[in-house]
Amino acid sequence: MRKFTYTLDNDDKLEKVGNAIANPIRRRILRFIHGKSYSLLELANEMNMPVSTTSFHVKILREAGLIKMIPSPSKKGNEKNISFDCESVHIFFSGGTNVDRYNKVIDIPLGSFIEHNITPPCGICTKEAMIPPLDDIRVFNHPNRLNAQLISFYKGHITYPIPIENEEEATITSITISLEICSECPNYNNTWKSNITFYLDDIELATYLSLGDYGGRRGLLTPSFWGNNSTQYGMLVNLKVDETGTYLDGVRVGETTIKDLNLAGKYLTKLKIAVKDDAKYVGGINIFGRYFGDYKQNIVAQIAYEKQI
Repeated sequence: MRKFTYTLDNDDKLEKVGNAIANPIRRRILRFIHGKSYSLLELANEMNMPVSTTSFHVKILREAGLIKMIPSPSKKGNEKNISFDCESVHIFFSGGTNVDRYNKVIDIPLGSFIEHNITPPCGICTKEAMIPPLDDIRVFNHPNRLNAQLISFYKGHITYPIPIENEEEATITSITISLEICSECPNYNNTWKSNITFYLDDIELATYLSLGDYGGRRGLLTPSFWGNNSTQYGMLVNLKVDETGTYLDGVRVGETTIKDLNLAGKYLTKLKIAVKDDAKYVGGINIFGRYFGDYKQNIVAQIAYEKQI
């Protein structure tokens, strides 16, 4: 979510924010949708208000930058959900700085990779079935790979584009990548280790030690057709690069900073996920999508920006 920083010179933006939160109904809407998202009809029903009244208040909150409309993949047509889009608003009454800080969250489907160089055993599974044939790298070029919900391979790498859309007047202050992963072996083995390395634009950032290819219970989201004796779930891993270094799950693991990535003016950066040939533990990888494993998400990138206003 975005963070806004204003001074008393930002009359138009302050008026929009002030007007948005001055009304008790709009404050109630903000409290209600915190941590959740609703369609306009759902929100109107929950608020016990006519849809037209709810739409009026939502429009004002959206114009102030406090909420956003996002496509709803579970609904038909063009229906969108209403969700929070502002973490905080800072106002400097004197001095201070005219800096706008905001975040963009980018959902990266598993099948959207743009390059790969892998060694079998390997496979791609949608939420309906495996893409045949199993352990054949040709499936990584199959059109149905765009529906991937589980990707596995023994070693090598796979590369995803991240559209950072960096404006010239904005500076990226951090990139955080979140994904569910584990090791890969026949069936499953909860103590099967693997070293999984992450790169941005071919700059090596960090290596995560996966402690197992996890099974023994059903993944919370794993489809019913998937066998009980196979991989079921992974661990949610968070990789962050900011102005002070590189972090894995909140622990500083590297010296590379966001400045070292030279992202100024770039439209894309490339995330490479690898199991290296010379790793201490060459134990493969499983990457989980929104409908597989324990966490209802694809690969997610959160990019923090700041710019002068």
